[in-house]
Amino acid sequence: MVLRSTLLLLPLAAFAQTPDPQPPPEVDRALRARVTGFFQALVDAKFYDAFDYVAADTKDDYFNSGKTPLKEFKITNIKYESGFEKAAVKLDVKRLWSFSVSAQQDTKAEVDVPMITTWKLENGKWVWSSEAPKDAWVTPVGPSDVPLLKKNADGTIGGLPPKLTQDTIMAAAQKILQQSGADKSLDKSEITLAADKASSEKVVFHNGAQGSVHLEVHAPQLPGLSAKLDKVDVNFEENATLLVSYEPPSDAAAIPNVASVYLVLVPFDQRYEIKVNFGAPKK
Repeated sequence: MVLRSTLLLLPLAAFAQTPDPQPPPEVDRALRARVTGFFQALVDAKFYDAFDYVAADTKDDYFNSGKTPLKEFKITNIKYESGFEKAAVKLDVKRLWSFSVSAQQDTKAEVDVPMITTWKLENGKWVWSSEAPKDAWVTPVGPSDVPLLKKNADGTIGGLPPKLTQDTIMAAAQKILQQSGADKSLDKSEITLAADKASSEKVVFHNGAQGSVHLEVHAPQLPGLSAKLDKVDVNFEENATLLVSYEPPSDAAAIPNVASVYLVLVPFDQRYEIKVNFGAPKK
């Protein structure tokens, strides 16, 4: 009788160990699409596009965090909570790390990092949410131990408006740039190139804003003119060099007009103008 009773209880014990809840297919598709859109925006360094995928209670953390460059990502597992309004998404992420080999040499390496992110439904959309541990900002690309702004005792972020809009975000970003000296990041804002022969000039950008930034170059469509950065992802206190070159086309009939090349700082959307003059041909 004891054996029979034990055998009868075995199915009940097995049933008690219920597997993870399986979501409706449309719920799973919607979450995967949002996670993919968010991380693809980070890979493409389109940080403002990614802002739409961040929960309201995490926007401050996202805005203040450094953006470590991502190269690739892959969703490996999703675990839903009951009700399918919250989920833990596990990913394998390839990140670009910078480290110093010596005082004269910096090295970059791509590192594979497992990552678990929390997602929840907010106004009918899946959004990334994260709770920051004490004295650290948790970001979708790893923790940052150099917060730009401090968290108050009540959980709010000091120095940021209570309601984040595009205008308030830009105003706070400009304030951070001014305080860090990042508004004086170029060693020169005007250069002169020869109009009758190949020539080039270098402009050095220094990142004085805490955290890494991404640079974009916007140059006019002027025949013979080119502008290229030696690197586009710049960590705190690092430099990037912009090489502006001009090679007069064989059919050039006149001296080019003054042109402007712009460096755009992401995610602050700060623009730096470099005025390009062209010297008169030698007689």
